[in-house]
Amino acid sequence: MTNGRFENERSLQGMLQDIKNEIKEFVHTRFEIFKREMQDKLSAYKAAMPMAIAGALFIATAWFLITGAIVAAIALALGWPLAFLIVGFAYFIVGAAAGWFAYKEVTSQTMKPERTLQVLKQDQVWIEQEAKSA
Repeated sequence: MTNGRFENERSLQGMLQDIKNEIKEFVHTRFEIFKREMQDKLSAYKAAMPMAIAGALFIATAWFLITGAIVAAIALALGWPLAFLIVGFAYFIVGAAAGWFAYKEVTSQTMKPERTLQVLKQDQVWIEQEAKSA
């Protein structure tokens, strides 16, 4: 009888070890899904950053050019200040377009890990079904 008890304890230990390994693998897999998804999202932000910087630089350039044009217009009343205005507005349009594209790129991505949450919801449904059937 002692031998049977020892075998039951051993098989129980084996089952517990299997469950522990399954849980570790489960958590590791979900963490990898989460990590991969967050890396994808961060790469989208990294891709938009140069465009945002370019947009900010063009807008800053437009500000200086428009300011220079206003000062020149006041100083000379007519002539070459019109050139500053044309160039300033052209830079402003380019900068605004670059900034808009960067804004659209950033706002199209959310930091919410959609795929990871979907997998976890599927896991939850599966666990609930397994618990009901057990």
